[in-house]
Amino acid sequence: MTSSKSGLLRRASEFFYAKSTLVTALVATAAFASYTLLVLSGQGKAFEVANSTVKSLGTSLGFGQAEILAFFEERSVQQISAYITFNQVWDSLYGVIYGVMYVAWVSVLLKPYSEKVGMLNLLPFGQVLFDWLENVGVSSVASQYLADGTISSSTALIASTSSSIKWAFALLVYGVILVGIVARIAGALKGRSKS
Repeated sequence: MTSSKSGLLRRASEFFYAKSTLVTALVATAAFASYTLLVLSGQGKAFEVANSTVKSLGTSLGFGQAEILAFFEERSVQQISAYITFNQVWDSLYGVIYGVMYVAWVSVLLKPYSEKVGMLNLLPFGQVLFDWLENVGVSSVASQYLADGTISSSTALIASTSSSIKWAFALLVYGVILVGIVARIAGALKGRSKS
């Protein structure tokens, strides 16, 4: 079972190395930017509260029960319902879009080193996975809050921990992209000095 999973991951990694080019990475970036500006920001307005310190729990680096309750208490039933939909649909789709974009960029940058770095190009999907777990947790506590005005401490902890891990993965992805850019520039300069 484990070998079939690793075989599937290896094939996915090889697929992205083979198919990712500068053009596909730029197209993925354009799709990400368009979705962010035209869809996600519009959907976020449905639960926005003027002068609120937290626009969405997922933008925080972890959050406790007090922050969750404060977030819900300043919103109406309709706004919390919109927030649930946002997490279950729009933010989950956002994860797929940014995940593919980051995988494309990492694959482009690390393609010459793919034999050495292996499946590192799939690292952004770790961020997506924990983003989804955060979305499930946040949606669950929001639904419970609407039902009885309380939130489960264990579900809140799962959502918060998933959020923190998501941001840790994001930092790792940015680090890999930065290292990839430096490696490609160094490789280009080395090639130029030889000719």
